[in-house]
Amino acid sequence: MHILLTGSSGSVGSGVLLHLLEQNHTVVALDIVPLPERLLSQIPASSSSRLTTHVMDLCDFKPLDELFSSSKPFDGVIHLSAIPHPIGSDPRTVHNNNVTSSYNVLTTAVMYGVKRIVQASSVNAIGLTYTPEGLQRFEALPLTEESPFVEMDSYALSKHVCELQAASLCRVHPDLRIASLRFHMVRPDYASSWPDADPTSLYSWVSLDACARACLQGITSTGWTGAEAFNIVAPEICWEGGLTKDSRRKQGEPEVELLGTLEVLESQWKGRYDLGKLNKGWWEGRPRRALWDCSKAERLLGWKHDI
Repeated sequence: MHILLTGSSGSVGSGVLLHLLEQNHTVVALDIVPLPERLLSQIPASSSSRLTTHVMDLCDFKPLDELFSSSKPFDGVIHLSAIPHPIGSDPRTVHNNNVTSSYNVLTTAVMYGVKRIVQASSVNAIGLTYTPEGLQRFEALPLTEESPFVEMDSYALSKHVCELQAASLCRVHPDLRIASLRFHMVRPDYASSWPDADPTSLYSWVSLDACARACLQGITSTGWTGAEAFNIVAPEICWEGGLTKDSRRKQGEPEVELLGTLEVLESQWKGRYDLGKLNKGWWEGRPRRALWDCSKAERLLGWKHDI
């Protein structure tokens, strides 16, 4: 397939780029900065002829028009460009960049006849890590794609709006399909994830390889239509600490007994979720199971975190 990939220089985009080339697809890669040397050095010479790169600010749609009009038709678009978190950035910049770039890419792709699109959303779309301290609250657990949006920060709001934009386009174009992938904290593996596990993000992560496979499956999977959001999260938590929020084990410290998800949740989140809507059966036989239900991605995309 001939695929347009945005955000190709980022941590997720670089992994997706390598995966697409490994699967013998041709890729047009866009980013606001050139591909880094460390990434270029990982691309085999045999794959380089299937890669074209462009440096582009996606908040300006005119260069996108020029690219689409001069390229052979794309079989799919994977849009990963975004400011990945609000820390250290003006909230207006975070919101405006993410929302505008997504609208420009999705709308331009549709104008040029693309029918299958994937965009990076986030588990934060419903309101999570960057919600102001003390205001995080959940209704039912585990979290599904139907969990209510309670966004209170620029990043969460931008991801929700990006999903709304996808739904709007699909209403107008019934033959269009857009997958919004709600990634968690992306790391190469478990060993590099647990030191960064954070109670505010409910102790979870997702592997870079699993994200790359989900992006391609969002294009290639069959049997569904319209705009759909998918949780893309590892099946178990990566919390290696005690019952208090500041008890996370640090690298180099001795291993600790791994606590179950409910033990940590009931200690650190008491009073901030509805006990009557806590499905404790979710953790029967799997005490470390994550707080996200990814069965929709498994069912519609054919995705599994571990293969």
